Amino acid sequence: MKKAISICIILLSYMTMSATIRTVNNAVNSAGQYSSLQAAIDASQPNDTIYIHASATIYPEVTVVRPLVIFGEGALPDQQSLNNTYIQRLNLYFSTDYTTNAGGSKVYGCRIGELRIGTGNVNCNCSTSSLSASLGVSNVLLERNEIGNFKMTNDDTGDASFALGIHNNIVSINNIIYRLDSDVMRNCLFSNNIIRDSGVTGFAGVSQIGNIFVNNTFVGTILSFSNAQILNNLFMTYTENNFNMIIIYGWESTYVNNVFSNPISFCSSCGLTESNNLFSVGNVVNQSLYSASTSTGQVWNAGYESIGPFPDFHIGIGNLGVNYGTDNTDVGIYGGAFPWLDYDSPNSRYRYYAPPSQLPVLQELNVLDPVVSPSGQINIQFKAKSQN
Repeated sequence: MKKAISICIILLSYMTMSATIRTVNNAVNSAGQYSSLQAAIDASQPNDTIYIHASATIYPEVTVVRPLVIFGEGALPDQQSLNNTYIQRLNLYFSTDYTTNAGGSKVYGCRIGELRIGTGNVNCNCSTSSLSASLGVSNVLLERNEIGNFKMTNDDTGDASFALGIHNNIVSINNIIYRLDSDVMRNCLFSNNIIRDSGVTGFAGVSQIGNIFVNNTFVGTILSFSNAQILNNLFMTYTENNFNMIIIYGWESTYVNNVFSNPISFCSSCGLTESNNLFSVGNVVNQSLYSASTSTGQVWNAGYESIGPFPDFHIGIGNLGVNYGTDNTDVGIYGGAFPWLDYDSPNSRYRYYAPPSQLPVLQELNVLDPVVSPSGQINIQFKAKSQN
């Protein structure tokens, strides 16, 4: 339930616990401290916070090489506004001398064209690598972002020695991910995300151990997992796609209590195991996902037309998947530990993508004592509501 809260208390508590806060706005004559996002990143120390205003102008590619907290205003902060916090490409990398990296960073409420998590060479304290082991960027939290292409790979140096870097403890919650590419993940959690085709999440190999995909909605055709637990997910495809079938490559992976709403083809030689999964070509959601006459084969409207960015993924009453998760909640994004938040009316077919829950929305501003002496203090009261 949304509650009115005092923003003064929130800001005071937050600033007490965290380091410097910097604001970025690339709009003309903006009130932000920085107009360049990279400049704000370069000026920041480990664990500083950067707040990025929504803008009609895309923020260009930036690189982070130390742990930072990054807040955007949401992929679609207001259904009446097309402005959002859009970063062309966000690189979470190592520094050029490999002494620091973006591990420990948190990214909330951004629309990101491409997100890359790179690797660095453990034994090389120099700008060029040597043939030695490499290490990934780990302990990253991603929440309520829209990510066009999510790649966990090398750092674009072209050196094959970097390809062995392992990214540990990447946590992705309530994100829209158009494509997920990685073969270097370990002990990562993907929960309550919408992952569009194709969700390619690793190939066979020991680098894929301990990953968990729980309560996601996969909308795609070819999905690859390795050494993962796949629990309580909703898998579907769409008729505009040439395949109209979900193809799973699940090397040494376990599938439990998932719902497949379209014909499914499992890899018979991949060593996967499955139990308690439901297979159906019937109606799994409330409404047809693809009934819009203007459909171009995409699952939601990439241009953010006024009707909203993506369809209703709620499970219809009495349909497969209701309370069918291992925790007795619905499969897909509305069940599990981090249920998806509907920003628009619950009865609307389309859902709006909410800003970060950590950022309250200002509702009221009152000047309690409008007349102040030269040596006096002005008393101002802020009221805001949480995003949950």
